[in-house]
This record gives sequence, C-alpha cells and structure tokens, in this order.
Amino acid sequence: MATKILLKRALGPTLGRTLNTAARLQPGARRRKLILLYHSVGGGPWATPEAAFRRQMSWLADHAKIVSLPQLLEDRLDHPFQAAVTFDDGYASLRDKALPILRDVGATASVFLNTGCLADQSRNPSDLALGHYPQEFFLSWRDIETLASEAWTIGAHGVDHIDLSAASAASIEAQLCGSKAAIESRIGPAEFFAYPWGRHNEATRRAAKQAGYRFALSCDHGPVGQGFDPWAAPRVNIANDYSLSDFAAVATGDWDYLGWVHKWGRRK
Repeated sequence: MATKILLKRALGPTLGRTLNTAARLQPGARRRKLILLYHSVGGGPWATPEAAFRRQMSWLADHAKIVSLPQLLEDRLDHPFQAAVTFDDGYASLRDKALPILRDVGATASVFLNTGCLADQSRNPSDLALGHYPQEFFLSWRDIETLASEAWTIGAHGVDHIDLSAASAASIEAQLCGSKAAIESRIGPAEFFAYPWGRHNEATRRAAKQAGYRFALSCDHGPVGQGFDPWAAPRVNIANDYSLSDFAAVATGDWDYLGWVHKWGRRK
C-alpha cells in the first residue's frame, strides 16, 4: 500500500499536469464533474478516518459545489466544479459518522446497498469472506429511512456482494431486480446501481438498463465527461490512507492518469 501511494504522488505532478494541459485545450473543459467513492467513515480498519473525512469534505465544500448524484448526472446545476459523494455496501458508520459531517458542510450523499445484508432495526455484522469491509456493521432499514429523510439518494448494490461480471444471466437479473425491489418496497424509487468492486461488462450494463435503472456506476477512475456511458459512469475511489494533499490532487485532476492505468490493466 505504501509503495502504491508513493508512486501515485511521484507520477501525479508530471502526468497530471500533462493531461490537464491537453484537456484545457478541449471545448468546455473548464467544467469538472466528479463522483467520489467511499465505503465507511470511522468504522473498521479499512474505513476512512473520521478526521480525514471531515477535512476532505471541508476542502471540497470550499473548492467545489457538492451536489446530489442525480443533480450531477442530470446536469441540473451550472457550476464549473461539481462533486457528488457516494458510499458502497451500506455500513452503519454512514449514519453515525458521515451524516453529521456532511450535514455540517451543507451536503448530502448517496449510498448503494447490499439489501440481503440488512435487517429492520438491528445492524448485521459484515463478513470479510463475502467481500465486505472487516469489522463493520450494516445499516438497518430504520437507519436508511433516516438517511433518506436527509435527502440522501438510496441506490442498489445487489442483494449480495458478488462479482456480476462473472455471474450467469439469471444471477445478474436476480441481483439487479431483487435489490431494486427491496429498496422500492421500503424507501421509494431506486434508479441508481453501483457494480460491486466496480466490475462490469456488456452483459451487466445491458442488464442494468433492462432492470430499469437510469444510471449505473463503475469504479473507473476519472471525471464524468460529455457522452459518458449512463450504465458505466466513472467514479474516483478515495483510499483511506490519502492525505489532504492527495485528496486535493485527486479532486483537481492531477491523478486522472490513473484512469489510463486502469484501462491498460484490464486489457492485460
């Protein structure tokens, strides 16, 4: 982990500036729309530390317009730098830690739920063997109702935490439709889906569209540009060991070269 982040810090100033200089020559390039990806705040060992998340949200509020995911994807606001905050899996720390911090900066967020992990009022423990973050607890449906009342967007992440890109057509349909139905029966319309681990292919993208989602999110690093695929919208993962300067570099585009690294890695 330490080696990876040192490499990112070393390459960012050179590659980032090169890409940004080229991008600024393109029409409309002054606008930047970014979807940030987190999982937990102040929870288990993989969570983003609470103090770090507070500093990041404060920086973001000072330098960008933090908007809801629907606003960003539907382009309802005209602001040169828009950012949406999202969380995958649905851990209880979102209700306990992330909600008050976002409320303090006047912002909201989105959460993508593994609906099979949720209970009505109790908080079920996570299971590392199933791909969850360790030593976490999941939100309850009562917690989720609280987030919805605070204008959070409630999206689906599948019934279970499985790699849909390696699943059968029947399993993909069951995961997409089952999680959507569970949310809609308790909260309201579920129009957004996030692929577990961000893994997607033609079959999953087609299935997400057929299931009735308006947008599906990947983990492909990069800003949301013109003509993006609505069923593979890019998101930028914020690792739990990022310093505030790392976060600023990611947010402003110095680390956008990671998108090309990820694409190259998938071709191997």
